[in-house]
Amino acid sequence: MKTHKFDVLSFVSGLVMTLIGLLFLLPAEPSDVFAILGDIGNWFWPVLLTVVGVAVLAPLAWSRSQDDD
Repeated sequence: MKTHKFDVLSFVSGLVMTLIGLLFLLPAEPSDVFAILGDIGNWFWPVLLTVVGVAVLAPLAWSRSQDDD
């Protein structure tokens, strides 16, 4: 696979999407965990944002580790 330059825009957008998804997934109080588990519908968008963010960041992390070898 051909290596490429570090893409700052992809990195920042992936990081922002991941942080937004995690922000909505983390409960304000520990007792809120049960309320969140009860309403699975509220999980869809945060999980989707987190997965998309990680999917954007993962190739960047893997390409860095392969470059070091």
